[in-house]
Amino acid sequence: MSDLITVTANALTEISNKRLQHLYQHDFLAWQADVLGIRTYKKMQEIANTALFGEIPRTAIKSSNGTAKSYLVAAMCLWVGSVFDVGEAIGIVSAPSLPQVEKVTFRYMKSFKARAKERGFDLPGHISETLEYSVQGPEGKIPLVYGRKPAAGQEVATFQGVRSEFGKTFVFFDEAGGLSRGMWTAAEAVLTGSDARLNAIGNPDDPGAEWYRIFTDKKYENEFNRFTLSSFDLPTFTGEVVYPDDPEMQKRIMESLTQVSWVEHKKRVWGENDARYLSKVLGEFPKDGGFGFFPQSAINKAIDTDIKPTDDTPVILGVDIARMGVDESVIAENRGGRIRVVDTWGKSDTVDSARRIHQYAKSCGAVEVRLDSGGVGAGVYDMLTRQEEFADADYDIVGWDNGMASPDLSRWANRRAYAHDSLRTQMMEGLIDLDLEDEELQDELQIITYRFKERGGVQITPKAELKTELGGSPDRMDAVILAAVDLSPWVEHADGYRPGAKVPIEPDAIAPWVAGDPFYEDSIYF
Repeated sequence: MSDLITVTANALTEISNKRLQHLYQHDFLAWQADVLGIRTYKKMQEIANTALFGEIPRTAIKSSNGTAKSYLVAAMCLWVGSVFDVGEAIGIVSAPSLPQVEKVTFRYMKSFKARAKERGFDLPGHISETLEYSVQGPEGKIPLVYGRKPAAGQEVATFQGVRSEFGKTFVFFDEAGGLSRGMWTAAEAVLTGSDARLNAIGNPDDPGAEWYRIFTDKKYENEFNRFTLSSFDLPTFTGEVVYPDDPEMQKRIMESLTQVSWVEHKKRVWGENDARYLSKVLGEFPKDGGFGFFPQSAINKAIDTDIKPTDDTPVILGVDIARMGVDESVIAENRGGRIRVVDTWGKSDTVDSARRIHQYAKSCGAVEVRLDSGGVGAGVYDMLTRQEEFADADYDIVGWDNGMASPDLSRWANRRAYAHDSLRTQMMEGLIDLDLEDEELQDELQIITYRFKERGGVQITPKAELKTELGGSPDRMDAVILAAVDLSPWVEHADGYRPGAKVPIEPDAIAPWVAGDPFYEDSIYF
């Protein structure tokens, strides 16, 4: 009799679980609330329901900053991998850079899976370090969700064949504004099943991207569910209470979303008609392409590039010295193209700044220290090159003056333009590795604009204009540029000597930018 009771109880549990599974397959919000203990605001609820269950299988959401869009993508990916029978559905998630998939989407997925377990829901499978959510079957791993970032030109080949035999293939694009046309073609190649879906979300930054055409071309009008998610749709603005029964969770969601104070600040410093205000606050595309110097594709490329320096990779430091109280002095470290901001400090006198730079250069074994010697950095440059205190320096000092002539005035109005272009070119060629999490640096790169001088040379936006737009100087970017700038147009004239080398020829025989400098034997001043 007891065995019969046990069998009956197990059967009822299985029926109950099947009913619950069926419910969750058709109600993402219920799954999210029950399994993850997470709720979302009304606008995002509407987007999620349409994206997963709407009549049109393709959904595009252009979004302002700080809307929890990556949070939603990760939750949807975990939902795909956990509510269907193993092998019935498959998810593919991609973004313009591999770190975006790895450090954002999959990190959130791991966190959500652990959270579900704490709540009594032991979701199937394992999320690996190789960007794969899978379960172990009798004949090997069965994939549930793949993380993918195909190389340029290999998008379709990478996606090809990754689809569910039951028609349930889900493609998720995060930061969709930075995706190439090839990625959209690759998505279409796997959306052949009856229940296949494409969900893409991202900032509307670039009017030249395929993302822009999806929202403006009439041929897409009936092919995509198209949403705009503005900062003003968020609970921080509407006053919506997402967790009326949980004050702690309500506090957390309100703190995680874009704040009213941030929007008000951007309104003051950018203005409501500025391209960045339209994109980052309203979730709208800029009215035109503008003259942005660092395209989003170049920034994405640098974030996606992974350079692994060795112990003997030379270290070059770029240093930007603070000009005003609100600015920072910054050291950027370049190890074979992998550039990271490694130190910042508030405005201090030249002696303190010189000591700080010297100490870091010695500790990291730098071969070069480059700093702007044409402005407030001139005092620090003089200290490092002339004071006995720094005589033990085993690195070369390179003084760089942005206002001096470029190698070719028909291309660059001055050295500042040349230095910016040097970084931009290296980024686009995959020679620079920037930090995904350094959002401040990315913002500084995005605001740089340019114009052409009468002789045709590029001129970068004057710093006075940038300081107004940023509320300060682009310190991090300036340090990174100094760490990266290609000095070959100058050092090659000295038969390959590196900056700082003692050149065994007469001063008037050296290139004109060195001749006349009484300290040319100790340093080279550009």
